[in-house]
Amino acid sequence: MNKRALPLLALCAAPALALATGGALGQTPDASQSGGATILRGGAVRGAVKNAGPGLYEIEPTLGGRIVVSSDEVKQTTTLRKEQIEYRNFAPLQPDTVEARLKVAKWASERKLSAQADEQYRRVVELDPDNEEARKALNHVKENGVWVSKKEQMERRGLERYGGRDVSKQEADLLRARDAEKKEVARWRKETEALYRAAKNDDQSAADRLRRVKNPYALATLVKLYQGEKNDAEGRVLLVQAMGSIGTPAALGRLGTIALKDEDLDVRSAAIRGIDRKKLARDEAIEFFRRNLRESGDIATINRAAYALGELKAEQAIPDLVNSLITSHKRQVVVGSQQTGMTVDSSGGVSGFSPGGGGKTKTVVDRSMNETVRNALVAIVAANYQTPVDFGYDVEAWIAWKRSVDQLGAFYPRRDR
Repeated sequence: MNKRALPLLALCAAPALALATGGALGQTPDASQSGGATILRGGAVRGAVKNAGPGLYEIEPTLGGRIVVSSDEVKQTTTLRKEQIEYRNFAPLQPDTVEARLKVAKWASERKLSAQADEQYRRVVELDPDNEEARKALNHVKENGVWVSKKEQMERRGLERYGGRDVSKQEADLLRARDAEKKEVARWRKETEALYRAAKNDDQSAADRLRRVKNPYALATLVKLYQGEKNDAEGRVLLVQAMGSIGTPAALGRLGTIALKDEDLDVRSAAIRGIDRKKLARDEAIEFFRRNLRESGDIATINRAAYALGELKAEQAIPDLVNSLITSHKRQVVVGSQQTGMTVDSSGGVSGFSPGGGGKTKTVVDRSMNETVRNALVAIVAANYQTPVDFGYDVEAWIAWKRSVDQLGAFYPRRDR
């Protein structure tokens, strides 16, 4: 006879069926305390499970009959407490009366079998709808002479039980949404981390799948992985590409920050490309980079913002770029007869030092000619105007040209003055 167990419906239809083992089997575990079995390719059977001999299980389904299956076909059994087994053995034999059902319910309740106790109390209510003992055991209350469940009472008051608290339906919906989001974040964290680990092990398929991630719930994990890859620019590029694929405002905002802050040009370029792919967000991103170009006092940020604007071919940024061709930056220098060469930058860091003592601190203003700004300006003009021009760092010439081609009546104040 075939060693495979028949499907569950076939087993239940033939409760006396016995399946031969057809060969040597391993030792069968003790399942005498089981309350059911899951059968491979055959669903599940609820009932008492016993050992029928080497390599065999005997199942007595709750609905009656007898089944014998090969232990090879039993995926798992469900272990029950002694009290649960006792309940199954004697409860079905009791009379279907209020008195008998109450007796069984109390017995189950005393042994902390709450589900079984509730089952009996619900039957009592069916037999005697006004039975106070059963109603109270089920947490029912009387309102206007009518018994209602706790759930019904709360629904009438616009409340719902959630997370161990009575809350409004609106709050319950919010809590459910929050918990669902947590589950999705956890699920995507696991999947995203697995894809990235595989990609790091040269699994090109995993890398391609990561680049095509669309679900916003993956963003938090991508950001965390990015922050942990300080020494792996190639890994950061891959993670940035995945953020660009998501394309939500949160993801694009993160790409904007990366385009200004990351130390590696390839990573910053990947971030800019991710932004440029989302055409609807392009104008907002350009305004973000323009604002940083205008307001930042940090040379690195100014040049990185300019580079981003150049890559985006942002014609509207030409005034800001012209005004940022030459920028002024303050630093503190310690001078004195015995102390030379020590400078203190705006953050308080010491950039140079020669031994000695004494001296005073003074502020020095440096003027910086920003090559990246100039390159971005030339690239934008070439992309948007028929005749490319390059006036170098001659701010006045750039302003005159812009006014001549666009009849520009106003201009941003010069940053270098």
